[in-house]
Amino acid sequence: MAIEQGSVLRGYELQQLLGEGGFGAVYRAYQPAVKRNVALKIILPEFANQPEFIRSFESEAQLIARLEHLHVVPLYDFWRDPDGAYLVMRLMQGGSLRDLIKKGPLELSFTAKILDQIASALYAAHRQGIIHRDIKPDNILLDEDQNAYLTDFGISIDLNRDEDDEDDFDDTLTGSPHYISPEQAQQLKLSPRSDVYSLGIVLFEMLTGQAPFVGNTTMMELILKQINEPLPPLETFNPDLPPTLDLVIQQATDKNPDARYPNTLALAQAFRQAISLPANSFTAEAIEVEAPADDEAPIIDVITPSIDNPYKGLRPFEQADASDFFGRDALIEQLLTTLEKTRFLAVIGPSGSGKSSVVKAGLIPRLRKGALSNSEKWFIGEFVPSNDPFRELASVLLSCATERVSNLEYLLRASDSGLVEAANRILPDNDTELVLLIDQFEEVFTLVEDEATRTAFLASLLVAATSDESRVRIIITLRADFYDRPLLYAGFGELIRRHSEVVLPLGSAEIEQAIVGPAARVGCTVEPALVAAITTEIQDQPGALPLLQYALTEVFERREGSILTYTAYQASGGVLGALARRAEEIYQQLDAQKQNAVRQIFLRLVTLGEGTEDTRRRVEYSELLSIGDNQEIIQTVLDLYSRYRLLTFDNDPVTRNPTVEVAHEAILREWKRLREWLDESRDDVRSQQRLASAANIWKAENYDPSFLADGLRLQQFEALLQSGNITLTEDEKAYVQASIDEREKKAKAEAERIARERALEKRNRRISQIAAATFAIFSIIAGLSAVFALNQRSEAISARDVAEANFERAESERIQRATAQAQAEIERNNALRAAARSLASLSHEQLEVDPVASVNLALYAIQQVGDTLYVPEAERALADAVNHSQERVYVQPFNGETIAETAIQGERIAFIGSELAIGDTNLETITLLDELTTEESINALVDWSPNGQLLSVRGYQLVVWQDTQPQTSLEGEELIQCAQWSPDGSMIGICVGSQAIIWEPSTNTRFSIANPDIIDDPNQIFSSFDWTPDGRYAILHNTVRIIVWDKQTGQISYEIVPQYLANENDLTHEHMDN
Repeated sequence: MAIEQGSVLRGYELQQLLGEGGFGAVYRAYQPAVKRNVALKIILPEFANQPEFIRSFESEAQLIARLEHLHVVPLYDFWRDPDGAYLVMRLMQGGSLRDLIKKGPLELSFTAKILDQIASALYAAHRQGIIHRDIKPDNILLDEDQNAYLTDFGISIDLNRDEDDEDDFDDTLTGSPHYISPEQAQQLKLSPRSDVYSLGIVLFEMLTGQAPFVGNTTMMELILKQINEPLPPLETFNPDLPPTLDLVIQQATDKNPDARYPNTLALAQAFRQAISLPANSFTAEAIEVEAPADDEAPIIDVITPSIDNPYKGLRPFEQADASDFFGRDALIEQLLTTLEKTRFLAVIGPSGSGKSSVVKAGLIPRLRKGALSNSEKWFIGEFVPSNDPFRELASVLLSCATERVSNLEYLLRASDSGLVEAANRILPDNDTELVLLIDQFEEVFTLVEDEATRTAFLASLLVAATSDESRVRIIITLRADFYDRPLLYAGFGELIRRHSEVVLPLGSAEIEQAIVGPAARVGCTVEPALVAAITTEIQDQPGALPLLQYALTEVFERREGSILTYTAYQASGGVLGALARRAEEIYQQLDAQKQNAVRQIFLRLVTLGEGTEDTRRRVEYSELLSIGDNQEIIQTVLDLYSRYRLLTFDNDPVTRNPTVEVAHEAILREWKRLREWLDESRDDVRSQQRLASAANIWKAENYDPSFLADGLRLQQFEALLQSGNITLTEDEKAYVQASIDEREKKAKAEAERIARERALEKRNRRISQIAAATFAIFSIIAGLSAVFALNQRSEAISARDVAEANFERAESERIQRATAQAQAEIERNNALRAAARSLASLSHEQLEVDPVASVNLALYAIQQVGDTLYVPEAERALADAVNHSQERVYVQPFNGETIAETAIQGERIAFIGSELAIGDTNLETITLLDELTTEESINALVDWSPNGQLLSVRGYQLVVWQDTQPQTSLEGEELIQCAQWSPDGSMIGICVGSQAIIWEPSTNTRFSIANPDIIDDPNQIFSSFDWTPDGRYAILHNTVRIIVWDKQTGQISYEIVPQYLANENDLTHEHMDN
């Protein structure tokens, strides 16, 4: 499967083919983002596209990536698409064990060293529930000092699967026949002792220089020998070996797994004893213990003092952590029950409630084991929305596809049914479904800036969850403080309301399970006093689970032998203190330069909340390394905080560039120093993130000058650069400097233009003066000559010359005046445009702060230029301001029925849906005013007037209420889309189809203010009606235009079709006279 040298795969530059085999090939590659050489293994599509491979690849790769052992080649990155599966590993420079064996038998002491290192690596894998299944010299790599490292876990299996799970037994034999165990050859259940067998054959080969079963043997004959024949004596191949080694080899390769060494460390220890070498640190304290009674637990027969920490710190539980996840059995069953009935499930809870963990480590593993009908055959994809959810969705769909879908991202964006169509294309058969887990769903509202993209994405999910043709199931996790955001979107909000499950705090029995269960799995116990203390501290606290895990992580590191003690818990700071104590402790141990680096890093890892809590933010690793001038300092800080699980590393799913993020939002809440940094730098953080976004766009657009900053934005960026409060990256500095240079370039060009015009004006004056003088001289000469020739003609000629001179002088003066007027007009227009753009910029800045002020600023921007000039920024600002000018409040229904909308005035609240009711804001007193049919509740609206009257909209009817009695009503033939009181309460602006109506309830008079040219156009439905605070202007818009109506004149002041909304073939722009 040769790939051309120099090709780039997801950010990795392929440099050299290192090896090729039946499953795929390994390349030397370079990763520019972090400037390192790696080994990139590519598994052929004929294997990577098998359904079972697709189902298991992600979870198995997670397991392998978790193997943090000195002698396991680390897995940096992994992904899969229809072209193959990809594993990115550390590049080893010393060749393989196979290369050494080709030169002959190895020395006994060197053999012991290699065996110790690989035995300890395998033991660590077995403790994590992983069997390698392909131990052979080719998969044991060496560094420059000839230390051994185990690699190629690409066909490993998970011990934690059920014994009767048919998916554990493939139809195709895996492993290498020269090293395969008898049970693997017969496709029986495997155990860690299967790897002991293969390691015994590798040991045989290191001692003799060749495999035990050699000669002209077919593959079937070789497999039969592995099943039935014992290995030949070592002396047959190397008579100089001690006879005691035969006993070691024979026990390691016994055909009965129960007769072999219980684990790889026992094999290594026995080998050292046979050659009279002292036991080393890997094997000295290995002892045999009983196997766990639980069939689902990993088979571990040996323990050592180095016990893996089963607690996760701040890292959320993943699918690979299912064996350490305890305390949520009841909730998992409830989630399964809900998912069985619907294609959509929203798991909602406060930050730190464990909603992501219960889905990833609880629900998903149960689905993989067939908890729902046929769910063991489902494909499961996971992603977070990021700032472009369609891009992330396309990436996760590719990871599940067996064939590439052309223009996949375009297909997803093109229509609401794009996800349904894409899923039907990628899924292999009708029995297979796709489960999409969208974690941190609040990012749809915090990171997605384009409202059209957000709306389209939610609409796509809605169709996938409700369409009869859909084979997609959707699970989302959503922070509770963002629960109201999706409710603003019709259809999707109803989906959330009907199919959500709330993650409540753990009960005391569940807390005990979460504490004791993981410790018991690794053979440790927890003091009862510790369980009681933790239970008392966190019970009924909704966001305490990450703090619990982090505290237990710290306690486990301080344990006494195999006992987790209350004393260690007190020393760590307890549940509420351990996290902050560790973060601050690391900070205090650093020098001033590194402390500043900590501040700069964490300020970039936060997305500031707008009326909500701050959230964590993923940042590319390369961005952090480019802060300041010393990459080593940044690297040291990142390593320190990740070592204590306060930062986590991942890879962008599309570019595969490494990313960094805070391990959990709990750090933002609990670390006092970080909160102080954020409080004192909020404006700078916002400016920096806007600057970073602008710089990235500028870079993506090949440094197009039109994307540079100017005006107020540039002033803000300059102030940020000069303050030094936040250290900028080189890209950010370059963007600011380029913007400054462009501003100076424009200023210089403007100055040169003015200078040229002034020089031209001066030249014209001089020419006029010279011309007048010349004509005067010629007139005198002509007059004197004529005296001697003809006196009468001289008078006539003189009069003519004087007239011509006067004409030239008058013409010159006219040209000067016209030039000055034109210049003045140009400068005036430029000033008007600049003022309008400045107001438009201010309008955008006020969008989230004060939407009404944003509308006024946008109107003033348009008024600045009047009818003669066109400033697109002003029109866009007005359109955006109109979209943000109203707030809606959604509350839980008081009687379990649908609530379409609420309105609050002081301590009074009104809500409408299946019923219209009013009450006080604490909902203690509620008065029912009316009941609505399902059809009437579709467009139901309520709004309070300044004088306390209430308007309600139900389908085709609008009613004005005083207290609890209807006062007057208006009824039409079309659905009422919107209604809004004027600020003085005298008028109501109403959208009815393609008409906009002003109604005065007190006189029951109404009139239409929409443009008559569009009234009959059914496609131009008005959807928004707003008033400016002073009540003078009404602003309404539909899909293609914005109308501003002046109450004082009773006329339309402006009617605008913004260029970004107009049809490409019919761009219009109108300003209507007052």
